[in-house]
Amino acid sequence: MTQEIYDMAVIGAGGAGTMAYLRGVLNNNRVALFTGDADSKRKGRATWVLEVDNMPGMHGIKRPITKTSSETLKWLKDQETLGERGTVFKSKVTSIKRDGDHFVLEHESRKGSETLLARHVVLATGIMDVQPGIGGSIEPILPFANRGEAIYCVRCDGHQTMGHTVSIIGRSDTAIHIASMLMDRYGHESFPVLTNGPGATFSEEAAAVAKLYGIEIHEQPIQQVLGDDDSGLQGFQLVGGARIESTRTIIALGIIAYNQLLTSLGGEVDGQGKAIVNESFESSVPDLFVVGDLVAGKKMQIYTAWDEAVDAADQIDRRVRARKREARRAATH
Repeated sequence: MTQEIYDMAVIGAGGAGTMAYLRGVLNNNRVALFTGDADSKRKGRATWVLEVDNMPGMHGIKRPITKTSSETLKWLKDQETLGERGTVFKSKVTSIKRDGDHFVLEHESRKGSETLLARHVVLATGIMDVQPGIGGSIEPILPFANRGEAIYCVRCDGHQTMGHTVSIIGRSDTAIHIASMLMDRYGHESFPVLTNGPGATFSEEAAAVAKLYGIEIHEQPIQQVLGDDDSGLQGFQLVGGARIESTRTIIALGIIAYNQLLTSLGGEVDGQGKAIVNESFESSVPDLFVVGDLVAGKKMQIYTAWDEAVDAADQIDRRVRARKREARRAATH
């Protein structure tokens, strides 16, 4: 039996991936969605977004990205006319290879290893923030991150620093620029930068900004996170005895780009490992699109991810329809 070739395979079921899958199915294309396994979901940024303040209609929804994604998948499955156009695989894609006019995707599930064929692929595998190692482990910061007291996106959550003593953990110019921006925006009088050890690099421009704003840079390693479940984040104890008061902290240590499937095909990425794409979000690998946080030079926001996903899915739909038109022409001659 000839194996089915899907019009589109979407890898990743966060906000961007779910939107690409939704748009593809609504376009009446044959679409596969890979949600990932338990481990890849745990490493996905969307899983750790507990609430969203900067999107209309999402206030008060707990874990809004995972919740809206699961509700969308359920709704599609229940649609009589479109339900069979999409198939959800609760498995992780481990490799992609090009085979003529389509891709071969290997994916792992509890059933073992399987393959799926698709003419177009949409990568929505995203990124993850680098966590600060404290005493050789990232575990000390995680309880405070889970409660929203350690902040990773200042566009999303910078307003939550208002009324708090704040700090930022970072080792590059980005930390200085975030601190000065939030001081201007929210009126913080101080905003210490913790490099969590020596070796941080700041340009002359950033050093001048730090001096202008009175931003203190502390190079001692963080020895302990201060606070608990009852009191919340209270600050940081540094090696050598210094104590930094802080009831909110920004983590600005960079990202881990989940780009392995793209780079395995020679896809072009920037210095952060993010995908370089064209106006339709097609990567340098023909017919392989990238949407969401993994896209270079775009805001890492839900609304931009949705827009990217629709553009990619619609471009794929144009190619699917063009292929049908060519087949129609060939049949009439």
